[in-house]
Amino acid sequence: MSATIAAPLTRVRAARTTPSASTSTVRSAQPVHQDGRWVLAAPFRAHVVHLMNNAQVPWPAIAYQSGVPQATLRTLLFGRNGKARTKIAHHAASQLIALRPEDLRWMRVSQVSAGRAAARIRILRGRGIPWEQISAYLHLDVETCGAMARGERTSCSAMVDILAQAACESIGIHSWETGTGAASLATPQA
Repeated sequence: MSATIAAPLTRVRAARTTPSASTSTVRSAQPVHQDGRWVLAAPFRAHVVHLMNNAQVPWPAIAYQSGVPQATLRTLLFGRNGKARTKIAHHAASQLIALRPEDLRWMRVSQVSAGRAAARIRILRGRGIPWEQISAYLHLDVETCGAMARGERTSCSAMVDILAQAACESIGIHSWETGTGAASLATPQA
């Protein structure tokens, strides 16, 4: 049985936020976040789509840079069970709104060692994920992805490294399980 990873899109159409009949009725139980503060999700969904389109990075890279969990960003963009997310925790919204396209573009151009990404690609292949799916997720061609896994590439973009980590995390493999340590990338200082 092989696992699958959801390919990040560079351009997405955000989930619709049309009110349904249930939104006009009184709700018996509201979800409560730790600090109890929630905000409307629509403006933050639009902001994430803006970031993706202008910085040309996929949503898992935005999750990494903002510190917002992938699951939160995925449901913000794509909804859950056909329904758009209507609220987002205040702290997650604050982390997202603080990002600008300029804060994300470095991922595409900064080069890092390919060692961690290569190890993660091998782990994904070991879990039965096809080369085509891995390469699509990493925004690489299949040949480059294979060369990286074989150790024939010594560097890759920071975005590829981040996406390899995100791919592993999306199937339940965390950085401490890969033997490669936690990703320690930071935005380069100007």
